[in-house]
Amino acid sequence: MSEPSYHPGPRLSQQETAVLVAYLSGLTMVAAARRVGVGLGTAKQYLERVKRKYAAAGRPAQTKLELARRAVEDGLLSWTEQPSRRAG
Repeated sequence: MSEPSYHPGPRLSQQETAVLVAYLSGLTMVAAARRVGVGLGTAKQYLERVKRKYAAAGRPAQTKLELARRAVEDGLLSWTEQPSRRAG
């Protein structure tokens, strides 16, 4: 059995991480923005920055599933976490 490879994650800001985790936990973008305390446009900008940072690190993540995979790889999210109730 081979060892899992380590994938250094990009440096995400606290706000980028908060929006990413809220969104990947099952919230809509509107609800994720509300939870973090920012506007929808700002939350979308944060998510786009996250995607660009992953691409620059050689680990592209354009879809929600790809972002979730990267978040799990980087220890930001666990596959065993229960999704939040959809709000918004």
